[in-house]
Amino acid sequence: MDLHRETTYAADPAAVFAMLTNEGFIRYRAKAAHAVRYDVTVEPRGAGARTTTRQSLPADVPDFVRKLVGEHIDLEEVIDWGPPGPDNSRSGELRLTVTNAPVSMRGTIQLVPESGGSATRQIVDAELKASVPLIGRKIEEAAAPAVVAGLDGMEELGRSWLAGDR
Repeated sequence: MDLHRETTYAADPAAVFAMLTNEGFIRYRAKAAHAVRYDVTVEPRGAGARTTTRQSLPADVPDFVRKLVGEHIDLEEVIDWGPPGPDNSRSGELRLTVTNAPVSMRGTIQLVPESGGSATRQIVDAELKASVPLIGRKIEEAAAPAVVAGLDGMEELGRSWLAGDR
C-alpha cells in the first residue's frame, strides 16, 4: 500500500532537520504516541545523521491484527539522512519495522525549502507492506490509519516544538 503525506513547517530546512534529529524531540514524539517504553539513538554521519527509534505502543488495532502482535506493537524506525543539498534541502531513507509482526514500511522523507527558504515542506513517500498470505492487504488497510495518524501527529508536535512548546 502506497502512502504519501506532505507537511509544511514555518521554519527553514536546517531548523526542521535539527528538530527531526534531536533526541529530545524524538522522545517527545514517543511520549505523545503513548509508548509504554522507547529507546532513541541519534548518530551523526558526516553532514547527515541516522535516527533510530524503538518503541512499544498499545495495540489499538482490529482483533485480527491483535492476534498477530499481542497487546503491544513493537516498532523500529530508522531514518538515514543525507547531507544538505545546495538549496538546503535534505533527503532521507525511511524504514519502519513492526518487530513482532510481518509488517514494514520503506520509503523516503524529504525536506524541501519553500517561501524563499523560510518554510519547509516535508514529503513522505513510502510503501506499507504486510507479508502475510491471504490477509496481508487487510493488515495493510488496518495499519495505514495508524501510520497516517503518526505522521499527522508528528506534524502537530513539530509545529509545537518549533514554536517553543516542549
